[in-house]
Amino acid sequence: MRGAKTLFILLAEQVCWAFEVSHAFSSRFAQVAWTPRGEEVHRRNRLRNHDSFLEVVQKAAEDDELRILHITDSHVSRKDSDPPHTHRMYTALLSVEDKDTHQLKHPSEQLVRLLRRAREQKVDLIALGGDIINYPEADEVSWLVDQLTTAAPGIPFIYTAGNHDWHLEFTQEPRYDSARLKQLNATLRPIFDRSAVPRMGNYGMLYGHVRIKGVDIYFLDNSNYQINQEQLAFARDHISRRSPEGSGPAVLLLHMPLALPGVNLPPKEVCGNPTWGASSDDLSEIEGRPAWPAEGNLQSTYDFIQLVKEQTAPKGRIVALLTGHVHRDFSTELPSASFLFENVTNLACAKSSSCRLGRANARHRDMLENMGTSELLEGESRVLASGAVQYSTLDAAEGGFRLLSVRRS
Repeated sequence: MRGAKTLFILLAEQVCWAFEVSHAFSSRFAQVAWTPRGEEVHRRNRLRNHDSFLEVVQKAAEDDELRILHITDSHVSRKDSDPPHTHRMYTALLSVEDKDTHQLKHPSEQLVRLLRRAREQKVDLIALGGDIINYPEADEVSWLVDQLTTAAPGIPFIYTAGNHDWHLEFTQEPRYDSARLKQLNATLRPIFDRSAVPRMGNYGMLYGHVRIKGVDIYFLDNSNYQINQEQLAFARDHISRRSPEGSGPAVLLLHMPLALPGVNLPPKEVCGNPTWGASSDDLSEIEGRPAWPAEGNLQSTYDFIQLVKEQTAPKGRIVALLTGHVHRDFSTELPSASFLFENVTNLACAKSSSCRLGRANARHRDMLENMGTSELLEGESRVLASGAVQYSTLDAAEGGFRLLSVRRS
């Protein structure tokens, strides 16, 4: 089935940021072309049709393209190692229906397949977005490290933890996230020790940075729904145009999506929902943990989200946020015209921005016509967008992944 293709061209000062995003149901691809050219080229690019623009981008040298495979939420657990603490999640993920074949697969099988894909696709970096294992278990961590070495040899990876990576259910803890730092420093440490980001204190564990082919990739651990003051200080120092890394394109890796304009997710699925807190926590008994704090979000979490808004292209240099946690690809759900405007291309953008549908595949077209919005399907297969770019990748347990290409031309 042919996917929806959308072209985005953004101008920031004297830099042209051009985005070409291609989506298909069987796989998830996103391409970003970063072109440091002046306004006249920007105007000419805007007038080109979709295919001719791709021709220009494809002429870029292979060395100028960064290919990132985003893998998140594989939830691997090969044994019920510590019941009752592991039993609920173990039985929930014994087998999962593959999104393409609809056959039942074990999450470990899916993860190995995706790591092999990284080698086949010759990616430059694997971005592990959290909840890679189903609960903290040393044997699963050892298995994961072995698979990264054997299934994707020689490919560097970065990793940010998810809530399931460090949470063990029905243990006596004073806070909902008390186990996080303990597990990151102990059970999960072998993953961090082998990642492309060197560890030094909390750097390399709660936040970090790697540069590949002129693109800066940052990760921040928001697996407890929050960004703390130390993480915020790091972000302020590094993701602005005045950062030590310069003013080139930047990609952010997070476990949980941010509550950016246009993202309508409940408190349990997003970082920064204003209603997050004890009164909205409907999972504490199920997950066997203390409730979220009554005081709600940290101010540093709100400040971080504001920082991201300010530093996202076209004004800033963030070209993509890679997130998971919700086990959904935002672009596949079109329940309403309002949701369509905000999420069909996986953009998180306010209604006032120019995020619109360019071309829909057959399934999307039928849904749009049923909603009486078929006029959106007419015209050229490209649009302009000015909102923040946030991708939510389908869980790897179902075979989901995202291949992000950043091309410098």
